[in-house]
Amino acid sequence: MLGPFDVFPRLTTGRLILRKLTVEDIPCLIQHANNPRIAENVLNIPYPYQEPDAAFRLAFVHQGFSQRLRVVFAIALKQNNEVIGEAGLHFSGDRSSAEIGYWLSEKYWSMGYTSEAVKSIVDYGFRVHPLNAIYAICKEGNIASQKVAINCGMEVFSQGNGMIRFMVKSPKL
Repeated sequence: MLGPFDVFPRLTTGRLILRKLTVEDIPCLIQHANNPRIAENVLNIPYPYQEPDAAFRLAFVHQGFSQRLRVVFAIALKQNNEVIGEAGLHFSGDRSSAEIGYWLSEKYWSMGYTSEAVKSIVDYGFRVHPLNAIYAICKEGNIASQKVAINCGMEVFSQGNGMIRFMVKSPKL
């Protein structure tokens, strides 16, 4: 029987495919992540975002999966497989919890895509990994990311230093 890190998972929702990032996705990453509004809210996305940044990101994501540290999905439109963002779980050292991070191309904001992807990944996280909780950390000014966390069943558990921390507990608890 295969374990959760033997093959990269592929999830589907009504409008999206959540899959492994590939070299072929680099042009889409550059097109959609090269935005100061994304960079100001995502720790490891610089602006400008160029090809070396996308190549480094791809290596970071793949290495993290092979080392069992993270599962970062490309958020791709089901209709044409275009990558329009990313969302992923970053596991704690003891693997009992994970932080979920996400970003989406500004072109697709306010259409429900991020909540759709994050709900699917939260479900995957609790089904496949022995997690007790999943967390999201958002800047106080990033109302859209806060709404995603709330839409995905998370509740505020702490606030300070300009950040709001959300959490959802495993339904198994």
